[in-house]
Amino acid sequence: MRLFPALFWMVWHYALIGGHCIAEESSSVLQIIPQNSGVVSSFRGLAVRNKQEAWVTGSDGTVIRTTDAGVTWKRVAVPDSEGLDFRDVEVLADRTIVLMSVGKDAASRILRSSDDGDTWKQVLVNQDPDGFFDGMAFDEERKTGMLFGDPVRGRMALFRTFDRGFTWESLPDQQRPALKMGEYGFAASGTGIAVMGSDVWIATGGSVARVMRSTDGGATWATSATPLRSGNESSGIFSLAVNDSRTIVVVGGDYKLPEEASHNVARSTDGGETWIGAGSVQMPHKACVRVLGQGRLLACGRTGVALSADAGASWKTISTEGYYVCAIDRDSETGFLAGAEGRVARIQWGSSAPK
Repeated sequence: MRLFPALFWMVWHYALIGGHCIAEESSSVLQIIPQNSGVVSSFRGLAVRNKQEAWVTGSDGTVIRTTDAGVTWKRVAVPDSEGLDFRDVEVLADRTIVLMSVGKDAASRILRSSDDGDTWKQVLVNQDPDGFFDGMAFDEERKTGMLFGDPVRGRMALFRTFDRGFTWESLPDQQRPALKMGEYGFAASGTGIAVMGSDVWIATGGSVARVMRSTDGGATWATSATPLRSGNESSGIFSLAVNDSRTIVVVGGDYKLPEEASHNVARSTDGGETWIGAGSVQMPHKACVRVLGQGRLLACGRTGVALSADAGASWKTISTEGYYVCAIDRDSETGFLAGAEGRVARIQWGSSAPK
């Protein structure tokens, strides 16, 4: 809650050119293009529908949308959302948008639109005084999803939907993994959870940094320790990315000591059963990690943006500009970044980037 592919991506240097951050190597460019969102909210939620459309959410009930690749951003009105902090957003089929706000008591809630934000319905509100939503994810068909939150009665809060977020059911106590004292999730970017078919992975932090994994849609759970920094309320895993069903990467650190660069990334090559630290990798705190494809990953946080070309084994910083969240459209090789004070940027790489 607190708050080797044909295209080889070894990054040799980066430069800030006219407001653009360009990571270069012999055959490819990854370009970060800052844009004007028109608002000053702190952004934590981000979802991409395609190369033209993206949704960004954040503090003060702010929701913005672009349908022209970020050339313009329009604010989306969400009734009775004043003071809400939208930390996660999911773009589903049939014009469906699902928002997650965070906070104690009724501040944690799920809102849903079936008409691209023209109207909204509140579909889930936290009813437990210890409840605090942390993140949600949907499967590849974008119909079945899972929401996780801070411990309730000593166990991770879990909710599940089978109808694109229209209805949610709370999992019974026996289906919710027990957490250690001082262990919880981070609602940093809504990416502490991933769903792939019947497989689910959820990351934690605080007193320990662990990954909970289920292979049966949340009916049963196994738990694995990771070597990420932990031991206090500000450290742990902040985000995970599933490269495939076997290779998974987690990032995080201590947000109160963001420049501490060791023990902030780890990966698993056996589906999350065991975890290996990234050895000599020095990467400061990161709040979000996403898969670009072909073994490449992008991670971001207040300390900047980093790129991996080898499924998380090594990393190169490509920008020191801070962003809290990123989202990717792999088909078009584009995406977006978002962060504090209304900061947004478009990402282009591969064939979509200018030569």
